[in-house]
Amino acid sequence: MSEYDECTDSLVDRTVLTELQAELGGDHAIISAFVRNYVALLPWRVSRLHRALEHLDMEDAMDAVLSLKTSSHMVGAICMNRLATELEISIRLLPNADHLDELSAQVSEIDRFVGGTISELETPLL
Repeated sequence: MSEYDECTDSLVDRTVLTELQAELGGDHAIISAFVRNYVALLPWRVSRLHRALEHLDMEDAMDAVLSLKTSSHMVGAICMNRLATELEISIRLLPNADHLDELSAQVSEIDRFVGGTISELETPLL
């Protein structure tokens, strides 16, 4: 599954975390802390997107979506990364901030996958 496929299979690519752990000398504690931080901040990042759209704040919307996209990529949350990438493109294509509210459906789509992403990241590897 590529990061551009629909979010129908796994929401997280575990190999991303495995590779990051190898790059960090195999330290599982660092990866665990990284995942915990991502999980703790994910709902806040998505609510920040909602607020930016509600307030028609283009700068905050872009900052929030880039934060979501980058952190999702680093943790292997492929669905979140894809949806954030699509939202970033949509924001960039808007003529001005007055049209941000038109993207609320895309942020709602992101909302749909927050719980599943957290669940997959909190599930230990066997």
